[in-house]
Amino acid sequence: MSPTLMLAITLLATFALATLLLGGLVAIAWHAGLKRARAAPADLLALRLLPVTGALLFDVTVVLPAFLSYEPHQDHEAAGPLLLLLAALALLTLGHGILRGSRAWAVTRSLVQEYGPPRRRVVENGQTVQIIAASEPVVCVIGAWRPRVITAECILCACSRDEFRQVVAHEAAHVAARDNLKLLLMLACPDALAWTRLGAALTGRWRTEAEFAADQRATGEDPHKRVALASALIRVARLLEPGDRARHALTMPVALDDVEGRVRQLLAPPQAAAARISQGLAWFALLVPVAALPLHALVQELVETLVRFGL
Repeated sequence: MSPTLMLAITLLATFALATLLLGGLVAIAWHAGLKRARAAPADLLALRLLPVTGALLFDVTVVLPAFLSYEPHQDHEAAGPLLLLLAALALLTLGHGILRGSRAWAVTRSLVQEYGPPRRRVVENGQTVQIIAASEPVVCVIGAWRPRVITAECILCACSRDEFRQVVAHEAAHVAARDNLKLLLMLACPDALAWTRLGAALTGRWRTEAEFAADQRATGEDPHKRVALASALIRVARLLEPGDRARHALTMPVALDDVEGRVRQLLAPPQAAAARISQGLAWFALLVPVAALPLHALVQELVETLVRFGL
């Protein structure tokens, strides 16, 4: 096996192994207490993406330099069955992640085509809102790369001017935070967590916390805005069906996630969860390449053991 092919297989195998180990750490931390703790959306996003981003960081900053520095570059080195199995697992998770992302994208496109071109556009607080001819009472941000706010005509009729203004402010907060793009990243995340209940639970919790954060950004500490948004959530929730299929596309519907909890938070003194986990992981990511420099020889020995395992 050529050195280039061996390097590719090794990087895939170590990527798969690292995602499994980091996914296990996420599962342990989740069940040890994070499941019950209030977390910022950035923290939940960081936890969900940790196995993949951590594995990529490990491959690029540790395994690759160690391989290039200490690999004897043999022309016909054989790969063991465990290495090949892990490389196949990496390809499987990558392919399945692309498939999940493509499906979410396709569902979103079908929704856009079904709604058709907007009847008209209105501007609220600087945010353009597309009024669509939809039979269902939809109001959401749709799309990942070019997110836009859409709403059915019945939402305009159901809400007062102040309520509708706060609904638009809420959706504008999602647009500013690029929440639909973050949702796409989580849906397409290529790791084994995507095949477990934990992966779905992390994505679901992120969606809920992202709604809380958008409420907070839209209203701030203004009691009038908070009451208006709470009233709008109740009005819209009464119109929507619980099984609205837009929940599964790249959309952030305004009143499908924990409406009762959001109304209670809006009517209580404002408070936002601080992002601590994501900051800690960011610092750790910066330190890993430097801390691993004296360990490259040991890492290469471990990789060689993985390569020869089973031969």
